[in-house]
Amino acid sequence: MGAQVREQELAGMRWLVVSGERDDVFRALGRVAHADVHAVQEALPERHALRGWAATERGRIRVERLLDATRAACGRQLGELRALAAGAGADFEDLLLANLRGDLGVDDGTGCTDLGWRGTRSYVAHNEDGAPALDGHLMLLTLLVDGDVPVTVQWYPGFLPANTFTATGHGLVWGINHVQAARPAHAPGRHFVARAMQQAPTLGAAVDHLRSRPSAGGFAYTIGDRADGRVVVVESAAGRTAVMEADADHPLHWHTNHLRHLPVPPDASGAATADASDAARAARSLGPYEESVARGEVLAGLQPPVGGPAAQWFLDVLTSAPLPHGVHRTAAGADPLMTLCSVVADLTDDRITVRGPAGSTADLPLSAFARGEAGTVSP
Repeated sequence: MGAQVREQELAGMRWLVVSGERDDVFRALGRVAHADVHAVQEALPERHALRGWAATERGRIRVERLLDATRAACGRQLGELRALAAGAGADFEDLLLANLRGDLGVDDGTGCTDLGWRGTRSYVAHNEDGAPALDGHLMLLTLLVDGDVPVTVQWYPGFLPANTFTATGHGLVWGINHVQAARPAHAPGRHFVARAMQQAPTLGAAVDHLRSRPSAGGFAYTIGDRADGRVVVVESAAGRTAVMEADADHPLHWHTNHLRHLPVPPDASGAATADASDAARAARSLGPYEESVARGEVLAGLQPPVGGPAAQWFLDVLTSAPLPHGVHRTAAGADPLMTLCSVVADLTDDRITVRGPAGSTADLPLSAFARGEAGTVSP
């Protein structure tokens, strides 16, 4: 029969819901988002440099090794990217390089902020930061693949739908932060590992997945489970993982784009600590990480309301101000990025708040959001 595609809108953002057999779904997704796939690829500033590097002998060998590791651990997800490229009429090698760029040791900048809270209530909140050229292309995507639980993600066309914010039909949510791995491991690509995790039935299974499939490059995951309210942060970088869980003594956890929990970290900062001031001192000589550390210092100074925060508190933290007073990104001055979408998932009440790049906000049941159902939205 082929895949079915439904289009809708939420908080000023395009929302695609695609259902059917796996290969059909990704081919149909490529077709319907054809223009966006090509526009996003053209907007990637490192595209031509990646092509040139991959054509060298050293680059070719590294890409082949990374591809072999990805094929062995995440062959199904690699097939999804191939089907997406075919549907969009895009060069598979170009999409592959874009999806692997964080696993090659190539500088990939910074971007995105996550908060997790577990007290009497549980929340996961995420700012998706990207280049201004991607404004209008980032969209919401629900995958209703035959045999899979539903998954809704923020999606950059041309990328495997995995490297942003995710909500699944199993009641899991997570936000992802890029972490630059200075020396990537011989391991599968991080986008593919993240996409494979979307079928994990529980938070424990998701953590086990990341421990058993450490990625070549680096991601930090802030994961929440609607079933029991647990919230954990998992750092997975250069073949290693570290796990921190929110609890009564430490209910608030935050993450930006530098490692905080892995000892002797393999990220580009060359130093990791849970103390933001120490991290700032370590990073001040490294321009790309000053901005991430500065956001971390803002978050480290947060004072949640007595009795615990509500969803609006998290949304205010994410969107009220740029540095030096907040973490919202505006692409003003020297900042190259802007916040393209903000979400707050209230795991306790099964609600999600989505704020688009123009400030339009919508609220709906988290479980409905994961299934691609926008019929119960309230402004």
